[in-house]
Amino acid sequence: MTQLVVLCGGLGTRMASVSGGVQKCMLPVAGRPFLSHVLDRAVRPPVDRVLLLAGHDARSVRELARAWQPPHQGELPSIPLPGTETPLHVETLVEAAPAGPVGALREALSRLDEEFLLVLGDVLPPDRRDLWQALSGILRRQQAQAVMSVAPTSRSHDPGNISVDGPWVDRYDKGSGAPYIDRGVRFLRRDALESHPGDSDSPFFGALAARRGLAHWICDESIIEIGTPDRWRHACATLADLPSGPCITPSRAERQRR
Repeated sequence: MTQLVVLCGGLGTRMASVSGGVQKCMLPVAGRPFLSHVLDRAVRPPVDRVLLLAGHDARSVRELARAWQPPHQGELPSIPLPGTETPLHVETLVEAAPAGPVGALREALSRLDEEFLLVLGDVLPPDRRDLWQALSGILRRQQAQAVMSVAPTSRSHDPGNISVDGPWVDRYDKGSGAPYIDRGVRFLRRDALESHPGDSDSPFFGALAARRGLAHWICDESIIEIGTPDRWRHACATLADLPSGPCITPSRAERQRR
């Protein structure tokens, strides 16, 4: 079994002026909840199980989990007969209290696979059929504990928080002005949660980076996310005609220049 985990439990305080108390990943974008677009992108073979980690406004997330249907069902290795249940299993787990993004994973530890793809409910993943294979392949080649998708800062509204050294992330520090930024797509080994501290991104991924456990995958594509009202409006205006940029791993010469 192959698992996708989606973090969709944040309070979204910066979105309060437009969300009206609704979970921000459930805000409508191009006629559908933004979380639907995230799942459309992330649920590609070989994913056959989805775990939604919900918190604030968990009821709406549960309702979407029951109603959402995978648009790429024809790509699945076995297509269900009419009237039978889809082979994809979508589950919602609600945290007892706000625990932070990594804290939510720790609370769900017993429900996590040994390896899993992790995406954020408020950031659109790249439109790649081989998303799982690309990140898991790097994890195995580098014998890493985690892989983080990163983008050049020119693709983001925020300052960079990641610097790299060859195949590794060597620094994860929000607001540091580094040349890359966290793209919101990660691939993790479950045991990384057991061996590294922190309930939020900075201490956890910072510790992984410091110990040469965090590899990277560069995606040179504009980031579409709904972290603020202006970014939500931008997502609404652009999602229907989203350009598809290449996702690349830097060449050996590029790595040597960094």
